[in-house]
Amino acid sequence: MIPNNYHELNYSKIATYQFCPFLYKLKYIEGKREGLVPVTSLGVSIHRTLEQYHTNSNDPDSLLVYYNRCFLGAGYSSAAEQMEYYLKGKRIIEEYAKHDKDRKSEILGCEKEFIFEHQGWKFRGKIDRFEKLPDGTYHVIDYKTDAKINENFDVTKSLQLALYSIGAKRAWGKTEGKASIYFVALNKIFSIPFKEIDENSVLDKYIEIGNKLEGAEFPPCTKSCAQCLMRMRCQHSSHPEKYVKLDNL
Repeated sequence: MIPNNYHELNYSKIATYQFCPFLYKLKYIEGKREGLVPVTSLGVSIHRTLEQYHTNSNDPDSLLVYYNRCFLGAGYSSAAEQMEYYLKGKRIIEEYAKHDKDRKSEILGCEKEFIFEHQGWKFRGKIDRFEKLPDGTYHVIDYKTDAKINENFDVTKSLQLALYSIGAKRAWGKTEGKASIYFVALNKIFSIPFKEIDENSVLDKYIEIGNKLEGAEFPPCTKSCAQCLMRMRCQHSSHPEKYVKLDNL
C-alpha cells in the first residue's frame, strides 16, 4: 500500500516544469487553468472519442457515432470555426477507422492508470491505450493530435514513454513489450521497446525535477511565451498579445 503522503510525480508535472517552471507554479500551486483553444479542444474530443470507442465498441463502423457524441463545442470563437475543426477531426477519425479494421491486437484498457513507488516518491500515469499484441507482448500507446511532428522529435528520448514503460512493468508486471506515440492526425507511430529503457536514469531525472519542485524553484522561461496558453495571465509574459494559433491541420 502506497502512503498518501508520498511525493507524487507524473509526466504532466514534469513536462510543464520543463516548458516553464513558472507555468508549473501557476497551474499546480496557484490552481490556475489554461483555457481551451481550437487545437486543444479538438484534441480532447479525439481522445474522448477513442476512449469511448475502444471501451464500448471496437467496431470501426461505429467510430463516427462516438465522435459526434464526444465532440466538444468549447474553445471556438465562432460557429464557423467550430465547424472547421469538427470537419478536421472527422477526417482524422475516418482515417483511424480505416486502419483500425486491420488491427490484430486485443485492447486491455483505455485511460488505464498505473502507480508505483521508487525511492520515497510515488509515480503515477494514465495510458491512453493498453493492448496485448498477437505475439503475447504488451503495447502502451499515447495519442497525439499534433498536425506536424517537431523536427527534433526523438522517441528514444521521450520521458513520457519511458515512464509509461516503467509503469507497465512495475505496476502491472508486464515486462515484455513496447511503448508508442501515435500521431493520429498523421497516422504515424513511433515506438521503443521496454527493454531499451534505462529505468534508473529515467527515474533519477524525474526525481531531479521533483526536488526542484519541492525546493520551490520556479523561474519564468520567457522563450516559451509564444506557445503558452497562460500568457495573458502571466506577469512574466514577453508576448502579451492573444494566443498564437500554431496548428495547421
